[in-house]
Amino acid sequence: MLTSKDRKYLEMLIANDALIDSDIIPLNDGDAYSSDYCGGSTKISDRGYPLRWGRIIHRVKKSVGLEEVSADCVVATVTRTIDGIMKISAPYQFSTRMRHSLISKPFSENSIRKARFMRIGETVDPSRNWKLNGVSIVHGGTDTANVSISEFVLRTQSGDTISLKSPDEPTWPFRINGHGHFTTVGAETDLDVSVKVQTSEVEANMVVLRSGFRGKWGQRTLLPLKIENRLGDKYIHTYESTVRAQPRPGVFHAVVEAISRESLCDMEAPVSTRFWGIPYTVQ
Repeated sequence: MLTSKDRKYLEMLIANDALIDSDIIPLNDGDAYSSDYCGGSTKISDRGYPLRWGRIIHRVKKSVGLEEVSADCVVATVTRTIDGIMKISAPYQFSTRMRHSLISKPFSENSIRKARFMRIGETVDPSRNWKLNGVSIVHGGTDTANVSISEFVLRTQSGDTISLKSPDEPTWPFRINGHGHFTTVGAETDLDVSVKVQTSEVEANMVVLRSGFRGKWGQRTLLPLKIENRLGDKYIHTYESTVRAQPRPGVFHAVVEAISRESLCDMEAPVSTRFWGIPYTVQ
């Protein structure tokens, strides 16, 4: 059974681990900027998307739950509540004149990931008792959403591939026994990305890949819709693109985010999102 010292030590490890704490960085745009949408400026409530939009995070609250799976294994669930606004810049029709509108929509999302710790000793010093053994992917979004991610594939030019079909699979693919088992790419090399999104709407959603560094510009890449399939009363849309890795070395998160069309094109609709995040290393 965990002692109070063990708990405090594990919580300290979670608070200071750079990987566990890095998943929020790519989610914050800081302002509205270009969406890379190539269809021209679109009026709100018309088909298409605005040319400028962005997520601005105002507050992040973190909670940590520790589950004693066995005497030698503890799994921590790290949940962050993210509050902010979605800024959308698009034209609209007012009487007979076209005007420009800047809309701010509040949003609240949850970001969830798990970390596994294994016992390595039985001493009075917690630092000699526990070791971080595995970190899961991050996933989250709004509580209610009519869009969900069903598959995320990331391929490097060297053939290294990560394919995820559920963020809840009990795998720990990125840090095993203290060693970094990340997908590793060279600086400014190309990555092929494919994302399948399930939705109840026939309209395409906005799907972007966030590259995972702190910065206002060039942080996200639009993934164009490539394949449309219908499955019963659901639609499976596949988005694909080739993106460029970071120009500097480090560990980053490739966060793919699906935002419902209504979130960006309907002034009255709430923000509706889903996202998955995969860490990767740039050499």
